Amino acid sequence: MKNKLRRAAMIGLLISVLPAAAGCEAVHTFWGKETAGPSANQAESNGNAQPSPSGAAGQTPAPDRSAAVSSNENTEGPVKAKPVVTPENTYRVNNPTLMGVTLGTPKDEVLNLFGKAKNMFVMDEDPQSVTVYEYGSFSVGFNVFDRLEFVQIQSADIDPGLGGLRLGQTADEATDVLGKPNNRTDYVLAYKAQNTVLKLDLDPDNHTIQSIKLFPSS
Repeated sequence: MKNKLRRAAMIGLLISVLPAAAGCEAVHTFWGKETAGPSANQAESNGNAQPSPSGAAGQTPAPDRSAAVSSNENTEGPVKAKPVVTPENTYRVNNPTLMGVTLGTPKDEVLNLFGKAKNMFVMDEDPQSVTVYEYGSFSVGFNVFDRLEFVQIQSADIDPGLGGLRLGQTADEATDVLGKPNNRTDYVLAYKAQNTVLKLDLDPDNHTIQSIKLFPSS
């Protein structure tokens, strides 16, 4: 249990510190507070969810990026054009993806798909460190087993593979595309599927999407 809590705090810390290009993200701690409810579009089959190799999420304290070790080294591979998510790799309840990739995907496959990152840093907290690759408009993180731990969208310039939904659109537009969320507040829309959480952070004033994240559920 201590390892799970430590791992959850680590990922929550990491996700919270990544910049949101659409503006200052509203401060709202949602990690580990997904409320059970109807699933998006299609009902998720009971008992058929497969365990995710990427880990679990839980409640986290306020973030502090001082724990990160930044580096421009080891941002592997050639620079590639802006990724395009193919229709077969878009988000679905039975195949939750973001940027066309699923949690638990090997690091080599993800880096081969996205190419050289702009920056890399390691959340240095053994044995549960997470390595983050920043691509400007989105970021990906890998656990100690070199498996994809999270994906975060930080710019409206990128299509995250959510049926055309992007940052800057409204919560109502999101529900039109994704269906009814499992959790909805002035700050968050959250969709649970296959041991993952798709979290859309909202501006509480105008209800527009400020960031989009895919990470493991508890």
